[in-house]
Amino acid sequence: MWTVILIISLLKVIDAANGLDAFHQKYKLLNDGNVIPALAFGTWANTSDLHKVIPSVIYAIEVGYRNLDTAHLYGNEHLIGEALSIVFERGLVRREDIFITTKLDVSVPSREMVIPSLQKNLWRLKLDYVDLFLIHTPYNTFNYPNYDILDIWRGMEDAKKLGLTKSIGISNFNSTHVNRILKYGKIRPAVNEIEVNPTRTQLDLVAYTQSQGITVMSYAPFGYLVPRMSNEFVPPTFGDPTLVKIARKYGKDTSQVVLRYLMDRDTIPIPRSHNPLHISTNADLFDFSITQEEVYAINEFNKNLPAYGSGEGFTRLIRQAYNALLQTMALLYK
Repeated sequence: MWTVILIISLLKVIDAANGLDAFHQKYKLLNDGNVIPALAFGTWANTSDLHKVIPSVIYAIEVGYRNLDTAHLYGNEHLIGEALSIVFERGLVRREDIFITTKLDVSVPSREMVIPSLQKNLWRLKLDYVDLFLIHTPYNTFNYPNYDILDIWRGMEDAKKLGLTKSIGISNFNSTHVNRILKYGKIRPAVNEIEVNPTRTQLDLVAYTQSQGITVMSYAPFGYLVPRMSNEFVPPTFGDPTLVKIARKYGKDTSQVVLRYLMDRDTIPIPRSHNPLHISTNADLFDFSITQEEVYAINEFNKNLPAYGSGEGFTRLIRQAYNALLQTMALLYK
């Protein structure tokens, strides 16, 4: 706790010296007292792009990202571990400079299996602890009998108490799921990582989650602005007049406006890319802010349309991803 207080104090000194609100711009204080960078780098990759993960992560750290988001389901934690080992060895950053988020294996059926599963995450990441550990989904993906997400949450609480993770949280939880954890859990989730973007604004869920003191991390921040598996066209595009007008006002790209929109809604966007130019552009967000009127204008693009499905459709996608993961692991470790 004293470390957190010291960090905040130092950042406030910097604020006073520079006349900028550096702390609120670049960091957020979680409800458990831990500090999280306000922008994350997403590490999910198609199987065909796995060879790009290590150089992309290293480059992201070189250009300033200090928050990496991964998961067991992505099948690339071992690559993140390799990248981290390289940047630590080079002296680019220290372990304490990097915020690492990973997620629980979706096949874990009970509290007793949470700790052994997290220890495998840590082995792949080559770390002694992670900064944030999330339940990946509230759904009973494999239809286990007597499955109870609250039982899983108690295992997450065990992990925090053991120091294997600094913070614990949830992902893809709706307000009903959140309420169950708040009502019966002993530790309040620090984060809810959900899909938020211009075509899925999730205004109610974001507002409710934040009202409970839970920080929102926004995955798929570009929504349908980038190609999706469905190949469905859903406006806007990066060339939309509304986005272009805002971008010209601030001398920014429209992609940066979309990410800044999520930040100005007090969420943490998680852009991902293997393109060095996109990686660096997506990190250049801290010298401007859009107005509330511009946030409202971007909200108007909402179609309540998820890029990754919802409900049973989302669960099917998770099962498919898990089966693909098993095939990939079989090839890697045969």
